[in-house]
Amino acid sequence: MPGADKLKSVFAYHEIIETPAEWEGHAIASRCDVIYDGALSPDFYSWVFPHGETLSVGTGTAEQGFSLRQSITDLRARTGLDTAKTLRTEGAPIPMKPLKRWDDGKHVLLCGDAAGCVAPASGEGIFYAMACGRMSAETMMEVLQSNDPALLRNARKRFLKAHGKVFWALGIMQYFWYHSDKRRERFVTMCDDKDVQRLTWDSYLNKRLTRKEPMAHIKIFFKDMAHLFGIGPARG
Repeated sequence: MPGADKLKSVFAYHEIIETPAEWEGHAIASRCDVIYDGALSPDFYSWVFPHGETLSVGTGTAEQGFSLRQSITDLRARTGLDTAKTLRTEGAPIPMKPLKRWDDGKHVLLCGDAAGCVAPASGEGIFYAMACGRMSAETMMEVLQSNDPALLRNARKRFLKAHGKVFWALGIMQYFWYHSDKRRERFVTMCDDKDVQRLTWDSYLNKRLTRKEPMAHIKIFFKDMAHLFGIGPARG
């Protein structure tokens, strides 16, 4: 598809390891850790996600030449997971922006990751791939019934109408807050705010930008500006 070779991607890598026996019964065994640290990822984030008997320890970056494997080696050493048994390793590019065109105007329609339907900032893709797949299937049915391949373009239109605003907001957030360690520190401090947590959680669950509580949005806007321009304390 035109432009697919220029699609911006985050290259993600993670190692699936055995959960250490000493973690049993501890809160850390059921806690998802998201780490913003330029030494581990210069422009995205790293993570430690529990899966019961296993853990996913990973990182992502769009910066060419950055060693993802070395980053995970360092992260595992920091977290005391360097001696845990590694079960498997996985890596893949994750597209971070929908392609400008998903179809060839004839008989090909991309969807999901292939179409770039992965949320910026978070890298969330499963929900959006399923939603995109459903919309694409509905579009294909319309094409078959009408024998009009020009309708293939409707899949992208429908997806962006439903989720484009969320992708736009997350893209802006990633651009501003992931730019440097100093901004990432401000971002983490901002996320400690109860208004931010409540509205973000509502938006995440509903996959829509939350429009209720206008006063909370106004408060968050000014707090964001204060953090962006370095007004107020950052975490040490």
